[in-house]
Amino acid sequence: MKQTGGFFKVLRGLGRLIPGEWLRTWTYLNLVYSPRKFLRATAGGFYRMDHIYEVLKEFTNTYQGRFSILEFGVAGGYSFAKHLMAIRYLGLEDRVMLHGFDTFGGLPPVEHEADAALIRGDEWIAGHYRGDREWLDAYCQKKGYGNYQLHQGLFEDVLTPELLDQFQEWRPMLIWMDCDYYSSTRTALERVLEFLPSGCVIYFDDIYYNFSSTLTGQMKLVREVNQGLWGDHVELVPDPALSWDSQRIYRFINLDGPKLELQQRPQEDPVRRPIEDSPFP
Repeated sequence: MKQTGGFFKVLRGLGRLIPGEWLRTWTYLNLVYSPRKFLRATAGGFYRMDHIYEVLKEFTNTYQGRFSILEFGVAGGYSFAKHLMAIRYLGLEDRVMLHGFDTFGGLPPVEHEADAALIRGDEWIAGHYRGDREWLDAYCQKKGYGNYQLHQGLFEDVLTPELLDQFQEWRPMLIWMDCDYYSSTRTALERVLEFLPSGCVIYFDDIYYNFSSTLTGQMKLVREVNQGLWGDHVELVPDPALSWDSQRIYRFINLDGPKLELQQRPQEDPVRRPIEDSPFP
């Protein structure tokens, strides 16, 4: 395909001004390609804390009721504390409860083939990401946080019927999946599935493991859900507004699940009549 864009024309003109192939190559790689790569990464790069504030404001400003954030894979509590700060900063400690789930014993050994690495040396290491529940609880208490619960144990054990019943009133609005493995992610999501309202945001922290292969890791679960793992009424829809140029954030859809309720219904028919016919509003 012939290159005819403006950027290509600038490059061709620049190349004609520089003598020698080696110098042209050095100039392109160091003075053209590297700065463009840096600008793309800094201007469009995804930072995983940004969307916490957006989701908190969206749900509490738009919908009725009280809400929960569920973090699967707390480890040392780095993101857990940032969730609590976001809730406090926005003045939502009476409306949003944060739940953290972890064994606090580090990663278990890899047993499921979908959790295995495709590159030698890139394997998950059993025991890594070990946390300290007592230390984290003391830290949160020292900060004066009261709107949180820490649940220590395997997901299938700590997600009891009594706990799940709380999500009838405190609807999950954000599911933070940082439990690394396909198998752990599937277990957690499967247990809370029926309590998630359509529109609930699910963040997958480890979506890029194994090149984002849909045959392994968290991307495998995304593919399976959208291929009917839990029925053709359940779907994960990418949210590019929250996810930027990444694939990390999805909206959960369940046609048979609980529904959020708007705080205020529109009072007037929003029909619009023409005023003038240019492209301007």
